Amino acid sequence: MALTKPTRRGRHDHPVPPRQDNSVPDEHEPQELPDEVLQLCLELKAADYRAEIRSGQIVVSPWMSKESNDIIDRLTNVLIPLKLVNGWRFHYNWAVHIPPLLDHRLPDMIVARREVEYLDPLRVHGHSLLLVVEVCSPGTRKADWQEKPLDYARAGVPLFLIVDPVATPRRVTLMSDPLPGLEPFDVRQPYRKIATAEEGEVVELPEPFGIKIETSALFDDDEPETTPQEPAE
Repeated sequence: MALTKPTRRGRHDHPVPPRQDNSVPDEHEPQELPDEVLQLCLELKAADYRAEIRSGQIVVSPWMSKESNDIIDRLTNVLIPLKLVNGWRFHYNWAVHIPPLLDHRLPDMIVARREVEYLDPLRVHGHSLLLVVEVCSPGTRKADWQEKPLDYARAGVPLFLIVDPVATPRRVTLMSDPLPGLEPFDVRQPYRKIATAEEGEVVELPEPFGIKIETSALFDDDEPETTPQEPAE
């Protein structure tokens, strides 16, 4: 849908203001959001809305479901030792700039070194990241598989991990080695290497991670049993 901002009276759609000239933006030229659009995105972020820009429109969507949050939490636990040893950062609400236009995506999780290249207060450069993670849901699965690999490859994201609890069987796919010079509607496979592990198998994250992840650990549905405490006398 087009740009949408919740208000007390309802919802209103606004297009992203067009560029003031007819020139084609340089792929390497930093693209700044118009002040009012950047401010709106930041306000939506502060109000717990996910605001992405796709093909010149702001798309507002709800945050992750409990199942997706649980998967991200389990993945975080797996990666914590590497984070502590290397001083890495985990981010859950930063946008990845998709050049050469003003588009950006909000991954479910970003793993980055302490020093990250920021484009503005909302967006980071994908080539400065270590890993981007998306967890599929029924509402996002199509975009996760059909749109985001090209977007993240264009941004230079080196490793893109898709966790798909909607698939049967459930699976985890790692995409790596993005093609250079990709266009916005490029039909080529955007990542040269694709490795898929079904639930119960192992997916390997290459350096700088250098680890193997048991996929079952991400899809563990078992909740710890709790025993009600007796009220204190």
